[in-house]
Amino acid sequence: MTEDWTREKLEKEYIGQMTAKTIEVNKCICGKNLVLDLSAVEEILRASKHITQGTCFCREKMGKCIEPMDGCLTVGPEATENVEIGAEKEISLEEALASLKRTHEAGLVHMAYTFEGDDHIGQICSCCSCCCHTLSAAVRFGYPDHAFTSEKIATQDSEACINCGKCVERCQFKARTMEENGLEYDESKCYGCGVCISTCPEEAIGLAPRKD
Repeated sequence: MTEDWTREKLEKEYIGQMTAKTIEVNKCICGKNLVLDLSAVEEILRASKHITQGTCFCREKMGKCIEPMDGCLTVGPEATENVEIGAEKEISLEEALASLKRTHEAGLVHMAYTFEGDDHIGQICSCCSCCCHTLSAAVRFGYPDHAFTSEKIATQDSEACINCGKCVERCQFKARTMEENGLEYDESKCYGCGVCISTCPEEAIGLAPRKD
């Protein structure tokens, strides 16, 4: 098994060069929320002349995760170039949205990347904290403010929660843990991806605009 990303490699090659924005995905494929849910991602995809799809580099390199491995999408000029040189497979908008829904159901976090000095979104990835360089950096070394931005945060209805622990298993940011007295939720570690919401049997989790 490949070793984890080291702090030195993360700082040199990734952290500081990019910002990842988590994208909340609703259970409904036609979600109409205004802030980075599926409808917002669809706008990004619709604005691109081409959409290409490739195997997740991090998850393939680290070899720790199961399928699906095809959750990395490229849009904009990068996708056009990919098509011209045959680097990645071109897919339709419908295929791209289906891929996002499939990876969400698998518990992966959708993030749109922008690089330092370039504000346009060129890549949308489906990531996990055990393989992804960005998520790994945030969870293992504490780079949340530097590596992530988000416009939503999860809310918790403690009265409705039955402490089943399903959200703990789903949370890639380690914001949820099961303690002796039940579920503990640390808002400071949440980035509003919504992965925890779709498997909560009591609908005790919601999303709200981030205040800070």
